[in-house]
Amino acid sequence: MREVAALGARPASVVELGAGSCDHALRCARDGLHTTAVEYSGVVVAAARERARRYPGLPLEIVQADLFAYTARLTPGSVAGVYANSVFHFLSPDERRAQYRGLHGALVAGGVLAISFKAAGDALQRRGSIVEETAAGAIIEGDDRIGRLFVAHPDALTDEMRAEGYAVAQVIHWSVPGYNVADERGEFVGILGRRGSG
Repeated sequence: MREVAALGARPASVVELGAGSCDHALRCARDGLHTTAVEYSGVVVAAARERARRYPGLPLEIVQADLFAYTARLTPGSVAGVYANSVFHFLSPDERRAQYRGLHGALVAGGVLAISFKAAGDALQRRGSIVEETAAGAIIEGDDRIGRLFVAHPDALTDEMRAEGYAVAQVIHWSVPGYNVADERGEFVGILGRRGSG
């Protein structure tokens, strides 16, 4: 939010992809950023809209849409920031790169792309089996039959972003107690990139 606000874009518009409960989108909107929350699940969207009603007048739009279809419709230079928390770890390297390319065009000059992934050591990593080893880390199929990338080598991901025209400003690691599994830690790695020229 700080990086987007520093751009001075008016309006300072941000998009959260895979917004889920809209916690992050609500925080952005409450801080005055014109925010669009994009979520695929109709049930989750209905709950998020109900929750957002408690904050009348917020600059927040909650959209039910497929991530790929939504980002394909973004117009050039229309967004100051894009955030996706624990969404891109479901995507293949080719799908990630395609998203980075498309979002590059949608971002204003210097616009911010902030992506977080599950990190190696996350509680869910131990609840599944390895289906593939990648340059960034293992893809684990969990008990829920969902394959997730658990990042052990973030440089592989920063290289992907740089190849699509982003200057990587920061790599951040953090833990959240009780995230997904009670009494265990959720581990995350985030990458903050800026849209370069071209």
